[in-house]
Amino acid sequence: MGEAQKAYFNYSIVVRKEGKQYSCWCPELDVASSGETIEQASKNLEDAVKCLLETYAELGELKQLLAERGISLNSETKCTPVFLAEARVSVPAAT
Repeated sequence: MGEAQKAYFNYSIVVRKEGKQYSCWCPELDVASSGETIEQASKNLEDAVKCLLETYAELGELKQLLAERGISLNSETKCTPVFLAEARVSVPAAT
């Protein structure tokens, strides 16, 4: 019997600084997490996404969740990480 082929869920991360914490949000699943650093918040989000996917799989509802959100799993490879961030910028307004 051969090794089972892995499937990967590639997702986006939106990062925000909120006070002394960072929050990370996965818009594809509407899951968020936080941490004291961007790395910690990203890792916490990864754990939350894995937990959500595992829970839906155990309930037999993972395929339905992915279909409802228009998500397909990538069975060939993981995506290359890309840093995404959100910034708030102020410019002088002409009056």
